[in-house]
Amino acid sequence: MINRLCFLLLFTTLVFQNSYSQEQKSDLKLWYNQPAKKWLEALPIGNGRLGAMAFGGVETAQLQLNEESIWAGAPENPYPKNIKSNYKEYQRLNLEGKYDEAAAFGKKYLAASPTSIRSYEPLGNVFLKFNHGDSATNYKRELNIENGINTVTYTIGENKYRRQSFISSAYDVIFYQFEVLEGNATSCEVHFEREKDIKQAVINNNTISIKGQIFDDPEGYDDNAGGSGKGGYHLKFASDVKVITSSGEVSEGLNNSLQIKDTKKFTLIIGAATNYNLALLNFDDSVDANKIVHETIKNASDITFEAAKNKHIPTFSELMNRVEFNLGDFTEDTIPTDIRLKNINEGNSHPYLNVLFFQYGRYLLASSAAFKAKLPANLQGIWSNEMWAAWEADFHLNINLQMNYWPADVTNLSETFVPLTNYMERLAEAGKITADKFIGSKGWVAHHVANPYGRTTPSGSTIGSQVANGYSFPLAGAWMSLSLWRHYQYTKNIDYLKKNYPIIEGATQFILDFLIENKKGELVTSPSYSPENRYIDPETGKHYTNTVASTIDIEIINDMFSTCLEAEKILGINHLSDKIKKALPKLPEIKIGKDGTIQEWYYDYEDVDPAHRHVSHLYALYPSNQFAPSNTNYFNAAKKTIDKRLESGGGQTGWSRAWTINFYARLLDGNTALHHANELLKHQVSPNLFDLIGRRVFQIDGNLGTTAGIAEMLMQSYEKETIRLLPALPDSWDKGSISGLIARGNFEIAMNWEHNKLTSFTIKSNDKNSVSVIYNDKKWDFDFEANETRTMEVE
Repeated sequence: MINRLCFLLLFTTLVFQNSYSQEQKSDLKLWYNQPAKKWLEALPIGNGRLGAMAFGGVETAQLQLNEESIWAGAPENPYPKNIKSNYKEYQRLNLEGKYDEAAAFGKKYLAASPTSIRSYEPLGNVFLKFNHGDSATNYKRELNIENGINTVTYTIGENKYRRQSFISSAYDVIFYQFEVLEGNATSCEVHFEREKDIKQAVINNNTISIKGQIFDDPEGYDDNAGGSGKGGYHLKFASDVKVITSSGEVSEGLNNSLQIKDTKKFTLIIGAATNYNLALLNFDDSVDANKIVHETIKNASDITFEAAKNKHIPTFSELMNRVEFNLGDFTEDTIPTDIRLKNINEGNSHPYLNVLFFQYGRYLLASSAAFKAKLPANLQGIWSNEMWAAWEADFHLNINLQMNYWPADVTNLSETFVPLTNYMERLAEAGKITADKFIGSKGWVAHHVANPYGRTTPSGSTIGSQVANGYSFPLAGAWMSLSLWRHYQYTKNIDYLKKNYPIIEGATQFILDFLIENKKGELVTSPSYSPENRYIDPETGKHYTNTVASTIDIEIINDMFSTCLEAEKILGINHLSDKIKKALPKLPEIKIGKDGTIQEWYYDYEDVDPAHRHVSHLYALYPSNQFAPSNTNYFNAAKKTIDKRLESGGGQTGWSRAWTINFYARLLDGNTALHHANELLKHQVSPNLFDLIGRRVFQIDGNLGTTAGIAEMLMQSYEKETIRLLPALPDSWDKGSISGLIARGNFEIAMNWEHNKLTSFTIKSNDKNSVSVIYNDKKWDFDFEANETRTMEVE
């Protein structure tokens, strides 16, 4: 702790010892001069396990609540009859190029009900109805992303009011306080709503007690044509909403509400629990959610709101303040966030919005995957208001969950990997059964959709999707396991590698068992696909998804093999190395097509959709490093590939645009990377800066992918024992500073630049290590002792 504090002090000194100065650093906030009327205007708070969207209405305020494990459904991994022999036939048909016949065979013999899963669900809504009218002046609501506190202030006549809310990790509850700053006492009604599956009652005249159990109606609505799972009573959950007031009276009102009369200050304490058990990947009837929440609320009731806030702020701020990012002189934020978005749409961009969006991504990741989190951040992080969320808000494993964690290590939020790693351990165990049933492998497999109940078999909204998107991408789990390897590369935690290498080993074992030899003697994947794109068969003119040896498959396998070889060398073991060395030379080469772009498939097919949102064949550019600048042919072909995709109209979903930012950062083109960061802000975010698909659906990966992309513009460390500073600095970011970025090898970096040129940098090695630091044509070679820091002035 002393070393970290000393280093942070050194960084702070370095950041401000440059030719420009800041009188006072402005707190990073999202803020508005009008209430939130829609969910995409509300402001998110979270402690990893609990989430809330704060609406700031004057007469009626609202907290929309989430708890990470409230999922409909139950454990189901459907296997069709004769899966092993039928899967082998499906492989053969694809290997022989009989794609039409293979697709038909898969739909007939491999599809299994339920084809899909049920959804993540909200906990409910707390409404506060005040009796002081709705004609407010001096209205302001804000979310301070440095300390995780939501604040609303307003005036009605001579009366001034303030509301504050945050989610405590220390007490694992939501705290909400209303207070009259000046003027007369007021009254308020508090009630809880959920669409279904709850019973509620008022206890002790000051607490709304909610008991719930999800009932999946077998005759009810199902969002997936192929079915989403068996009906019945499933996960249990509970919540308490308690009122504590220092003035006025609290009593039971109508319809299980609470009435607060003549108060100048009151606090809501909201807790929630479920009977989900991660160790079982299932709900657990031995867990009493109601008892847990009562005890949690009782514990939190012994502390005042101010004391809880004072305990919350340093805990939350410690994570957020690890990275300081500035772009020029900036002392005060005088422009509301929605006006900033309007300005950038009108062509008046300001780098402050880039800084805010970068840090907001860190805020969202921390708030949905750190602190009290037990599960990874899902497609919506933790914030969802629909009883059936888009794409079930699942763990999507054909880029989306991977993208969620791209910024974790590099932006100094390493602890967010704890819930991801714990979940992956359980998923890998579940995937061993699927690997054995499918091909008799001793490894493990997961397909492109997973959930907290351990779904590893292929999933899709329809039978066709289950075969095309599910069965055809058995490398999704392998791709996900590479995230754990990357985490080791950043932390160099050998104990972490020892504990989690079996996940990587198991995914690689499945690959070795899955690869099949074609007529050329190459080892190829069959079935295969390129998420979620289709190609035109030149002989038949038909459109297909299923194929063999798609480019992303080979790229992932290249990474899995090299990772296993390096990991086994580090650990001093030889479980798979000999097998890998025999298989590696037999993999197909990545091909460059006749138009000079990277081929997406084994053959040089035409795309059905040249603007497709997935650019899977550039996995090797990012997040992998196979197409480095030194690999000239592939590097140049990669640039042509993304250019072609965008010229055809690509990048029109937020997460796809975020991936594009990372592509151009790796292509060392900072101006184009920034262009796409600004295009995302113009067209693909909501008023509360949530990343969107289709202007209506929140998906957190675009937020987090953009944060990773901005970090990649400023620092790259994918080359072995090498850190590159400002490799893709845009011209318009002519001066700035950043501190707290983490490079592979467990290095912490701070740097300053002026007139688009690096002026100084500081590097701290947390381990005994060697590294080369490169900036343009300058290079510094360092040998470090553990916890040693070096500062360099750059001329």
